[in-house]
Amino acid sequence: MSRNRIEFIKELSNQLSYIMKPNEVKELVDYYDEMILDLMEEGLSEEEAVSRLDSPEKIKESIKGTPLEINLPISKKFSPYLMVLLILGFPLWGSLLLALALIILSIYIVIWCVPLTTGAIGFAGLVGGLVGTVFSPLALMDGFHIGITQFGLGLLLFGIGMLATLFTVSISKKVIVKSQNLTNHLKNQLLFKRSEKR
Repeated sequence: MSRNRIEFIKELSNQLSYIMKPNEVKELVDYYDEMILDLMEEGLSEEEAVSRLDSPEKIKESIKGTPLEINLPISKKFSPYLMVLLILGFPLWGSLLLALALIILSIYIVIWCVPLTTGAIGFAGLVGGLVGTVFSPLALMDGFHIGITQFGLGLLLFGIGMLATLFTVSISKKVIVKSQNLTNHLKNQLLFKRSEKR
């Protein structure tokens, strides 16, 4: 008889509730549920994963009168060989991980270069234009043409600063959206969509 995961867990809970304490039942049921999810991550369907396990009746019979700790098999998730490989391979995968992080950081820097540059130009233009325009009457003392030139250049700088500021505000909205899209894409790629598999 093929069962799905929920049916298996319910039946196992019912079978075990007669011979174990509620906290022990929960612990054992959680263990078998995790086992099913691990098998599904390896590519088996829900029914195939359940069929690989003993039936709830067999599980009940196998643990009758034995302590819970003796009956649980050791999880294969943390293999000592895998830990050794991770430690010995750190110079390779650690440097690759660092390179990947720096590449991602450089992408963000390149994306934000344009608004930062135009923002700096806008700020400098606004401040420089304002100062040049306000102090142009003082330049009249050195000559009429110098004062008029400073006034004109001050207005020009102020106009460039205004345009650069407006452009910065406009492009920043697009850059924020692009950054959010890139962040979401990277999250989906780096986390391997584990939650969707489950």
